[in-house]
Amino acid sequence: MNDYIKELTMLIRDGDMQNTYKMAWARAIVETCVLDESQSVIHFDTLSEKIFGYYWNQSIFFQLEQSPNPHNRPEIHQIVLEEINQYQLNNDNQPKYFSKVHSVNIPVTKISNVLKKDVSWRFLLLNKTESAFYELDKKNKTITIKHPQIVKEYSDILFELINYRWTQKLEEFNHSPRISKKVLGTDRERVRRNNLSKFRKYLDIENPDRRCFFTDKVLSDGDLSIDHILPWSYLYSDDLWNLVYVDRSHNSSKSNRIPSEEVIQRLEERNIRLLSLLTSNAIKDKQTEELSLCVERDLLRKFWVGCKG
Repeated sequence: MNDYIKELTMLIRDGDMQNTYKMAWARAIVETCVLDESQSVIHFDTLSEKIFGYYWNQSIFFQLEQSPNPHNRPEIHQIVLEEINQYQLNNDNQPKYFSKVHSVNIPVTKISNVLKKDVSWRFLLLNKTESAFYELDKKNKTITIKHPQIVKEYSDILFELINYRWTQKLEEFNHSPRISKKVLGTDRERVRRNNLSKFRKYLDIENPDRRCFFTDKVLSDGDLSIDHILPWSYLYSDDLWNLVYVDRSHNSSKSNRIPSEEVIQRLEERNIRLLSLLTSNAIKDKQTEELSLCVERDLLRKFWVGCKG
């Protein structure tokens, strides 16, 4: 491997991390080199905009914590969350990629100041030795990359390594499952909710009248919606054992709230009934097997507890 890239990989792989700042910083540097390999001098403001977008996507879709203490979040993460809250107050709660949002004010100067104070110089430290991967000019808030074209050449490997290390830290800070898929999904903008209509044939077996799980109201096609009891943003998965019929208006007001224990108990009872009916109808497929596994291993309650944490 090229010695210059080897030095960067060591900083990514072995650098001390109290939060995810260093991985956001590293990714922004690599991405900048990919977009313009002739740009050797990079201003913090350029990196700030990219870092804002990374945290925006991970936060608005999955509410991922970026440090061990959710009551004392890293300053940049707090800045992003404040902007997300403001955006949702002025628009709606539907998650959107940062690249598709046009009405957000990025506090670039505030983020750049944090990068100057907490990140730019710390990233270079490894075992009490300072790397020479880039030249740091804290006064003017710039870094000079010696070989941006080489960084671009190795960018695929570097992105994978950054995502891997970022995922490792997120697993320490979050109880959420499928962390690696969430990081990859927001990295490549592949987060999407699948069409849930394929689950109707299963739900109809246990609930042929199509009654709302919460109100018991019989639903017309216009009012009918299929929804997750445990938030999709937590599981990042569509599972029969977590899906029910709900009134469309109730669904839109529920947002990503964590359900009560009473709701979980009712869903556990529903799952037992549904599994029994599917078994008696000799329906055996991937959905039935996953439902059976959920009931046998009490996965719903375990995920619910993790979701609360």
